[in-house]
Amino acid sequence: MKGIDIIIPVHKYDESIETLLTRCLTSVKDMIMNTTDVNVDVHIVGKSEVLPLEKMMGLVNLSDIAKSFDFIENTSELDFCSQINFAVNNGCKNDYFMIVEFDDMVTPKWVEMAKPYVDKMETCPVFLPLIEVYDIENPTMPKCYLNEIAWSSSFVDGDLGSLSTEALKNYYNFNLTGAIINKNCFLKGREFKTSIKLSFAYELLLRLSHLYTNVFVVPKIGYYHFINREDSLTSEYHKTMTQEEGAWWIQLALDEYAFIKDRKKTYTPSNK
Repeated sequence: MKGIDIIIPVHKYDESIETLLTRCLTSVKDMIMNTTDVNVDVHIVGKSEVLPLEKMMGLVNLSDIAKSFDFIENTSELDFCSQINFAVNNGCKNDYFMIVEFDDMVTPKWVEMAKPYVDKMETCPVFLPLIEVYDIENPTMPKCYLNEIAWSSSFVDGDLGSLSTEALKNYYNFNLTGAIINKNCFLKGREFKTSIKLSFAYELLLRLSHLYTNVFVVPKIGYYHFINREDSLTSEYHKTMTQEEGAWWIQLALDEYAFIKDRKKTYTPSNK
């Protein structure tokens, strides 16, 4: 892995987002400072009409340590999947990229720790980190982890960290942010399906493992994920989502991963 693009999608801006974005960019800066022999390009993606570009790009000085630090003007939609698809197609120059949410943090040595795995398995499409999860609404609650159960199950099966499609079918609580993703595999797999609003990460993992045999969970903590932030896109979904709808999104990922094309299925409650 000679280089990696960091994509940070931002769909709106206010004082609270500025604070979170500053924290996020600071974590990216710390990661770059702890990374050797890998060029890092950092991109914020969004629409300049709703973002104060000069102020936003000046929050943390990355120009001196990143290979490049720039803004990608998104001429597509502002939903998360569309932002990422647009950035990969119009700004990423390296063979690998990583998505970092503006309200999350990457750990200081994630790329440095993951590099030996990436270099050894060049045909693998995705390298997932172990993720520490913090609940903003319940800060006294113990932290939990994402991607850990799947990694542990593969350890039991004797294939440490390598997840096939069949293994992935047993688990669905994955987070792709922080993952190191092979750009060519992502593009050949036809990117995120923008109609799949809640289980898009799970569907993509299933699809890429189906196309490329497996994905891999690196046994290192690489990402800090903060949940239940008021006004986040996920929180907005959860306010109105029923248990039936949640189950429908998971089943949709299982039904659709074998199709390259986004077939744009829509949810209809069973009582209608």
